[in-house]
Amino acid sequence: MNIITTAVLAVTMTMTSAIGAANAATYPKEPVRLVIPYTPGGGADTLGRLVAGQMEGKLGVTVIPENKPGANTMVATDYVAHQKNDGYSLLYASSSFTINPHVYQTRYDPEKTFEPIAVLSEIPLIMVTNKDSPITSVADLMERARKSPGAMSYGSYGAGSAAHLAGALFETMGGVKLLHVPYKGSAPALNDLMGKHVDIAIVSLEAALSLVKGGELRPLGVFNGERLNSLPDIPTVSETVADCVTVGWNGILAPKGTSQDVIATVNAAANYALTTPTLVKHLAAQGLAPNPRTPEAFARMIHAENEKWARVVKEANINLR
Repeated sequence: MNIITTAVLAVTMTMTSAIGAANAATYPKEPVRLVIPYTPGGGADTLGRLVAGQMEGKLGVTVIPENKPGANTMVATDYVAHQKNDGYSLLYASSSFTINPHVYQTRYDPEKTFEPIAVLSEIPLIMVTNKDSPITSVADLMERARKSPGAMSYGSYGAGSAAHLAGALFETMGGVKLLHVPYKGSAPALNDLMGKHVDIAIVSLEAALSLVKGGELRPLGVFNGERLNSLPDIPTVSETVADCVTVGWNGILAPKGTSQDVIATVNAAANYALTTPTLVKHLAAQGLAPNPRTPEAFARMIHAENEKWARVVKEANINLR
């Protein structure tokens, strides 16, 4: 390499570094869209909108929540996957992000199509039964299920949902067979449970919390690895079925190739939002606490979820294609 070539290369590298620094310093310079794969008004939508509003204080620009529901979150996911990777179109994702590719025909790969940015919340899943049910514990449920394979039913808030897959995980790890009854949301599942049309239901803690506290539902177990500080008297499912652990989650991702500077900026804004009084109060009402993560930690979580659901779906022979 001659002196002239070396000099040109040095100047080029200096200019490239300067341009990268300038881009990082100017992002964001226009409103950012947070695409939410749900209809307005639900729990996930509410959290997404609250986070978007609180992120504005850190980013200095408007963060616009944009609802694109449909196809079990796949409409929004496919849409954001094909947007520019400049940080101005972000995906508000949930547990279905890592589940869908294993039960549906999707056009994205959880680990190859997106850049993980921030975890917003982990959502405990709870197994509950009717207050008058003869089922008294997870162990009791398993004993009854083993005596009558496929006769005991569980309701979830949808086929292919985190609750459905939590039930499948319980079946495969516990060596039992249950009848899955999918509903269009937690409310109809819990209504049928209280009407004694299904034996148990698996839903988010948020959906069942008031009914549990009011004595209308009997909690059997949460799918967390440890008992919840807010509800220490409720056992974990894994106390009976070892390692039967899963939680729902919500997070922010960006199209693949988004710069690390942009990812770091959005991560800082999301983690800041989780510490604001508005979000702390909102999460506390659901028995949750902020748990900010790095993009790297979120990537590891997605990898683990992707591998787990691939295994569970195969073992449970679930196919919704």
